[in-house]
Amino acid sequence: MTESTIILKTLGRRIAALRKKQGMNQEEFADVSGKMINTISNIERGLSDPKVTTLLSLAEALNVSVDSLFNDNEQPPTEELPEAVQTILKLIKNQDTRTLKVIQRQIEALLELKNNI
Repeated sequence: MTESTIILKTLGRRIAALRKKQGMNQEEFADVSGKMINTISNIERGLSDPKVTTLLSLAEALNVSVDSLFNDNEQPPTEELPEAVQTILKLIKNQDTRTLKVIQRQIEALLELKNNI
């Protein structure tokens, strides 16, 4: 196997793992990311060399950075986070991607409102 094939297969497995962690099947992920299900399937199996714009769409749909598609950098342990943040994380931990996007927009709106007061 060539180095590029190994990278594409590793990338595909990582994307599939992140998708499953979000509780999405390939069809839901395709819908959220705006990509065709065949595209998602080929990427996850390491059969496709996705464009940067595709990686951006996939990362956004997974609520992760593009670089996290290539490596498994876990979040800091929750013990380091303030108690209020830990509580929020527990509340939203098992939510689907669409719900998380709504929550994110609401938090952003609240923070903007706070900054304008």
